[in-house]
Amino acid sequence: MKTLVYDRNEKKLLEKVTLKSIPHYINNVEYLVWTDIENPSKENMQFLLDHFRFHPLDIEDCLSIIERPKLDEYDDYYFLVLHIPYFIKQTRRLVPFAVNIFIGNNFLVTVHRGLCKPIQNTFNYLTESHQILDKGPGYLLHKVIDSLIDYNFPILNKIYRNIHNVEDAIFKKASSKNVKDIMLIRTNILTFRNIIFPQRKLLKTLEIKDMDFLIEALEVYFSDLVDHIEKIWDTLENCKELIEGVHDAHQSLLSNKINDIMRVLTIFSVIILPLALITGIYGMNVGLPLGSNPFAFIIIVVSMIIVIIGMLVYFKYKDWI
Repeated sequence: MKTLVYDRNEKKLLEKVTLKSIPHYINNVEYLVWTDIENPSKENMQFLLDHFRFHPLDIEDCLSIIERPKLDEYDDYYFLVLHIPYFIKQTRRLVPFAVNIFIGNNFLVTVHRGLCKPIQNTFNYLTESHQILDKGPGYLLHKVIDSLIDYNFPILNKIYRNIHNVEDAIFKKASSKNVKDIMLIRTNILTFRNIIFPQRKLLKTLEIKDMDFLIEALEVYFSDLVDHIEKIWDTLENCKELIEGVHDAHQSLLSNKINDIMRVLTIFSVIILPLALITGIYGMNVGLPLGSNPFAFIIIVVSMIIVIIGMLVYFKYKDWI
């Protein structure tokens, strides 16, 4: 548990903030408190329940592994659940990473399982720059959500690059190996869309809220967040169409490749058929023309070569090869 306490009168961060001293600053408008819990435990959640007076169901949601994005309103605070995509290197797949946020008149509490880089970077930034803290909890909430949304763009750019890489690969050489890459990208795009879709409505709802800690001046800031998430959604739609096009192109290239293989094999089969007929006839133990001729073998071989050349010329004339 990390806590940042800002004295709004002295315009500075308090040093040596202990767990026991935090309740003293809660609901005291002279201070702004940000508590970040990286790995929620029952002890931490009990601390929030006892001193911040959060609803037990919200505490339960923080301990839940899977919780949909949502916004719960109470008389003196809001509870938000936001998701960002998290990339697992071992499986190369995206999974949703939940960030739980409580915001009140003078506090912000963030709860998440494991390291959350956007929040860590924002926390470190605010220890050096206090300008946002001086404006109040609403601006702090905007800064945190903005960092979470901005975290989507590098992942989005990586997906876009992967699409172009697999597109180049299939036009160089279409193979079954590309299918795995295409399906992986499609899965990540669908997961990304499922993460972003419910949060579009959530941020639009948050944009029009009016409470002491979400003043009217913040409307333009949250409107900007809505624009960013809509941009992410539009880009995901484009990526979805691109990967579908790449998949269709790959299927067409594979089909053409199979057709070429089948055409070559068919030509070989058709050429061998008359040769097999000739060798079959002259392999019989009966009297045949040229049977006693000492040059019979050479004549038969030359005849077979002429048949092969004649068939190849005919296939070429028909544009079959």
